[in-house]
Amino acid sequence: MDAFIPYFSDGAWFLLHQAHLTTLTLLTLLFFVYSLSDYRRALMLSVVFAAATLVGMTLSACELFHLRSALTAFLLPFLATLLALFNILGAGAKHSAILEKTGYAIDILFGIVLGLSMGSGYGQADGTVFPLLCFTLGLAVGVILAALVVLCISSLVAFFGVNRRDYILVLSSIAIGLMIPLLIRTFPFTLR
Repeated sequence: MDAFIPYFSDGAWFLLHQAHLTTLTLLTLLFFVYSLSDYRRALMLSVVFAAATLVGMTLSACELFHLRSALTAFLLPFLATLLALFNILGAGAKHSAILEKTGYAIDILFGIVLGLSMGSGYGQADGTVFPLLCFTLGLAVGVILAALVVLCISSLVAFFGVNRRDYILVLSSIAIGLMIPLLIRTFPFTLR
């Protein structure tokens, strides 16, 4: 139990670290298109994200697959920007199967890339997958809580009569504005 708490706590508070702005932005973009009545979809996206992160961390910890840190630093904001663009394109539409599948695909890719970027730090701790599982369980709890907060805010915005299309466009545009400097700074072929 003494080993469980630190890893679980790291996972649960992972989203609140300033260095993980990209992750928080992507999750906000994923969940903001839903309302509180769609909590099942948001819960499923949360679990899929945590599972994809576990897969990436396991691949990295077992040294089966690695990505260069410069590439992961570029891919994470790129995927968040891609999701924001898809949100802008589908802002006026009802929940379509294509947009939902795109959200799941980006969620899975983002989780795997995120896991690959940090898996080696948790897998070597005691030679087992226990730290990975504890961290992922904490991450799942943190993501579910973040989803509930975003869903409540989304429902509150809708309650005050703001058009769904408008707030999705505004939020996605803000996200793109946050991600563009990160994309420019981390572009893999930038000469330094």
